[in-house]
Amino acid sequence: MTERAEAAFASARQKDNTLAEAALNDGIALLYLQKITQAEAALEYATKLQPNNPRPWYNLGLVHRAANELNAAVASFAHAVALDPNDADSWYFEGVCYQDEKQYGPAIAAFNKALSIDPHHASSEFALARALQRSGKPQDARVHFQQFQHLTMNKISSALGLTYGDQGRFSTAVPVIEQLGPKPMNPVHFVARPLVSKGNPEKNTAETTNSGGACLMDVDGDGLYDLVLMQSGENAIEVLRNRGDGGFEKMSSDNLGLAIKGDAVSCAVGDFDGDGKADLAVALEDRIEMFHNEGSGHFVNVTKASGIVPRNHPRGITFVDYDHDGDLDLFLTGSPLKNGGSSNVLWRNNGNKTFTDWTTPTGLQGTGTTQQVTLSDINNDRAVDLVVTGEGASPTIYFNPREGTYRRQSVSDDAAYSNSNGMAIFDFNKDGWMDIAVTQSGHPGVALWKNIDGKTFERVPISLPGAIRAWGITAIDFDNDGWIDLAAIVMTARGSQVHIFRNQGDGHFVDVSHALGLDRIPLKAPRGLIAMDVEGDGDADLIVTSATAPPMLLRNEGGNRNHSVRLEFKGLADNKTAIGTKVEVLSEGNWQKWEIAGGEGYLTQAAPDILVGLGSAKSIDMVRMLWPTGVPQDEIDAPKTRTILYAEADRRGSSCPVVFAWNGKHYGLVTDSIGAAVVGHWFTPQRRNIPNPEEWIKVEGSQLAPENGILSLRFAEPMEEVNYIDQLRLRAVDHPDDTEVYPDERFLDDPPFASGKVIVTRQAILPEGAWGDKGEDVLGLLKNRDHHFVKDFDKLSYDGFANLHMLTLDIGTRQPQQPLRLLLTGYVDYFSASSLYSAWQAGIAPVSPYVEAQMQDGSWKRIDQEMGFPAGLERTIIVDLSGKVPEKSHRIRIVTNLQVYWDQVLVDTTSTVESELHEKEIPLAHAILRFHGYPKQLEGSNAGDLNYNYDEVSLTGPFQRQRGSYTRFGDVTPLLTGVDNQFAIFGSGEEIAAEFNASALPPLPPHWKRDYFFFANGFVKDMDFYDALPYTVTQLPFHGMSTYPYPATESFPSDARSVDYQLKWNDRFDNGAPSTSFRFDYQSRPSTPADTMVNHGNTDGSR
Repeated sequence: MTERAEAAFASARQKDNTLAEAALNDGIALLYLQKITQAEAALEYATKLQPNNPRPWYNLGLVHRAANELNAAVASFAHAVALDPNDADSWYFEGVCYQDEKQYGPAIAAFNKALSIDPHHASSEFALARALQRSGKPQDARVHFQQFQHLTMNKISSALGLTYGDQGRFSTAVPVIEQLGPKPMNPVHFVARPLVSKGNPEKNTAETTNSGGACLMDVDGDGLYDLVLMQSGENAIEVLRNRGDGGFEKMSSDNLGLAIKGDAVSCAVGDFDGDGKADLAVALEDRIEMFHNEGSGHFVNVTKASGIVPRNHPRGITFVDYDHDGDLDLFLTGSPLKNGGSSNVLWRNNGNKTFTDWTTPTGLQGTGTTQQVTLSDINNDRAVDLVVTGEGASPTIYFNPREGTYRRQSVSDDAAYSNSNGMAIFDFNKDGWMDIAVTQSGHPGVALWKNIDGKTFERVPISLPGAIRAWGITAIDFDNDGWIDLAAIVMTARGSQVHIFRNQGDGHFVDVSHALGLDRIPLKAPRGLIAMDVEGDGDADLIVTSATAPPMLLRNEGGNRNHSVRLEFKGLADNKTAIGTKVEVLSEGNWQKWEIAGGEGYLTQAAPDILVGLGSAKSIDMVRMLWPTGVPQDEIDAPKTRTILYAEADRRGSSCPVVFAWNGKHYGLVTDSIGAAVVGHWFTPQRRNIPNPEEWIKVEGSQLAPENGILSLRFAEPMEEVNYIDQLRLRAVDHPDDTEVYPDERFLDDPPFASGKVIVTRQAILPEGAWGDKGEDVLGLLKNRDHHFVKDFDKLSYDGFANLHMLTLDIGTRQPQQPLRLLLTGYVDYFSASSLYSAWQAGIAPVSPYVEAQMQDGSWKRIDQEMGFPAGLERTIIVDLSGKVPEKSHRIRIVTNLQVYWDQVLVDTTSTVESELHEKEIPLAHAILRFHGYPKQLEGSNAGDLNYNYDEVSLTGPFQRQRGSYTRFGDVTPLLTGVDNQFAIFGSGEEIAAEFNASALPPLPPHWKRDYFFFANGFVKDMDFYDALPYTVTQLPFHGMSTYPYPATESFPSDARSVDYQLKWNDRFDNGAPSTSFRFDYQSRPSTPADTMVNHGNTDGSR
């Protein structure tokens, strides 16, 4: 997208070379494209056009600093501060340039000036600490470094970074838009007609008073959204089928399997069991009824089987994946069954078609009578929050803590307003924060609250004279101009009507109901309001439900004079209905943000799609999605059709850092490393994992070839973990060519961990027989390392889990004194913290592989506590069963419920002499930390069976980055020579290019061969929703911590040496902002060991 933007700015300059904003924007874009010379020229020209504007000078300073022209950079920033003395960022960068020149006095003065302007300027705190440290004032440095940590860890402030938009308020492009004020509204008017257009519509709905609750869903599987109405009496659910021609007709609830009696209030639509078909939950005054969609217009009542029982008198209802585990939970508002009871109820989906009341553990009980609930990520922390009306004059937000009790906050404490009823949540001012609009049971009728950074809300005036109360409400872009408007049902002394408030694009709304003809449409007891393109003509119509009359259609005529496109979404790892997905749309510079909500409005739920107004644009440039489990996805080159379906990308977010070795021709994948070093991994509500920070991996001699006396490896992060690497080592292991050597390594849940020692085997052979879980002969599959795996188990819906399954082996007869070792080669398709959580909800715990032996009577007896499994991609583990298998037993079996795939199994009963090998440490010559990009993933026939092409690289990918301080790019050799808690910290798309000096290796004796063992010590942190502190670099782990996150009684070392390390090395701050692209765009970028000292990719940290 940066290339497109630069081309547009350059074109604007060609058309008018006096347009200063175009020159400025072009220079900024060129800077982020690393075209320094052209950027300098453009920005110099901008300073001539606007010499009194600090912004061109500021960006010119950034360009000079990028070119290491520090004197020129200081002069440019001096111009900026002279023009705007109150810009803390300009003072900060002036100080940084002085510091780069080792002029610490002026640097300290500049940083102090920045902090006097903005006491929360985190970057100035860090830079001041470093300047003081280098000036011989370590105690003062520590004070400011601790303040920096306080500001960033508590999200009070974030430091400036290196990516676009991350280098201060003057570093972004400025709009080049003529200030013409709000665009005139196209002629649009609404025409009323009955929604049911055949037969007598008055007889097509129940004649008793009802709630007006309704929801849209595809009841009969024909791809069209039908209307499900809530009624009272013998037929509590009525379904109106969408004929596809703008009309609806009644369907038989009996034939659909939806016949129930009672007072239905509201309904929710969502695929709660992940079978791809949307299910229906109905809230009646006294209970909940759950209907499973069997397909083809047939439903089955599964309420009893689901475990859902009355816990309140329900009102509002929505499906929501509150715990981000990929399945839909159920949240209800209402009133308590008895004094002291809960107003709200949360039913947690157990992942096995049953639900558990999880209201008390989450603190979501509420007070009084609650009405509507809508989900939204109000504070943009990637955890979906719940917003509830009815508890007071303004909505109540329940902020999602990920685990534990929700934090409750009212949007406003002003008690002058009446209780809130309906609700719509939308980003009306395009600032990326979701705003809240509500209808109220009295004055002022409709209230709109602007979200300020997810912390507070400001009232936005809505003029509505004479409002007595209001009901339904919905966001709607009625004229397709790309600005989201607001519609609401409002009652005045003259009666009830729909009002539409047009978004002027300047933060204000104007009531245009008269111009749209809405004040001439009489409504009878209207309640719910749903926006939907009923006729498929490209503009949003309105469906109005009633308490006493049939639903009415307000047909939009003229809204489609501007263009639009309808977007549909389908989850993969997430809930199939895509509820909770964030969507951003960019079209010819017009940016919009949406969220796929469940319940909304007043006791209603709209379809889980979006009708996006494009204005004069005819197509979409980019759609960006952030799915509830954290998967980011970009789509460009959208088809020029009225409807586009986007399916969630099949993406792995985390694995482990991977190791590549130079084999003389290219860098080939060896395997991944330190998979057991993950910190903060969720195991149970009471327990996190115990990380094992070190691992040896075998590098075959054929995989690693010397180049000018250097053995070259790459230690890379191809996904979205943050890595804390303390030491890298390489050892040559020479041994007779009739033996094989392996490190004693495998994944074990708890210490003591594997020893890492060298194990020598000789004459390992196939077992005499091997049988899979279903009794089939699998010996042929286990003969060779050929990626033909034993995979006869049944995978569960939780990543990494399977049914409890067994691999049975006939190990043959042996002498009692003989050793017995299994050489097991395979890989594990890892579980994640989220899948562990989901499995735990369903009562399933991970069973690590263990070994049983068959006794003489045919029974099986466990003979070890835990044998472990390969810690990631394919590798060989050694399981020593010497003395454990009874003498006359010859059959053993490996039991687990994990997805472990075995490629080869060998049995070794020979004795070996460890003196038959020579080991020699190979010193680390140098190590360079840099950005490489994302090597192309090559999927095998099984999930998780990955390979990579190191030379096919994308500079962008569907990954995010943790917020915090990373180690600067460049030479990091001093950090990797010992285990001392001085980590090289790096993230997504980055690598350590490690070169080892092999010049001192001796020649091999005859009939010997050489393999290598590579060692890594460090920690890894995922971005999984259920990992601890998943979105930040902090807390820094350290050797000796009792757990992660560690308690307040422990801390990362804070002695002078440790503080000096952090100030010297970890000055590359990333605020975790989204990448410019979440797409793979592979390019051929061949690499050799000679490239180690050359910038390969964007080494400034830009993505």
